[in-house]
Amino acid sequence: MDNGFFTKVYQLVEKIPKGQVATYSQIARILEQPHNARVVGWAMNKAPQGLPCHRVVKKSGELAPNFLNQRTLLEQEGVAFDKKGRVVLTSCNWNF
Repeated sequence: MDNGFFTKVYQLVEKIPKGQVATYSQIARILEQPHNARVVGWAMNKAPQGLPCHRVVKKSGELAPNFLNQRTLLEQEGVAFDKKGRVVLTSCNWNF
């Protein structure tokens, strides 16, 4: 995947409003690359500082394993979590 795809991912992630989340697979589908959810994850891992990549989660609502303060950042924005620590997607999934 070329850097152009990463740039498109970053441009899309910048549009996710506070208090809402998108999934890796949702971003891949929006960018017409439905089989590249993992590549979206790689882009988030390499994201420039200041990008709200904490708003991107797994389709199950689980958080990124190596993003230590992701939950704190999302909670500060009012994102709800279930008892298993997953984002409640029905209440805060971004409708692009």
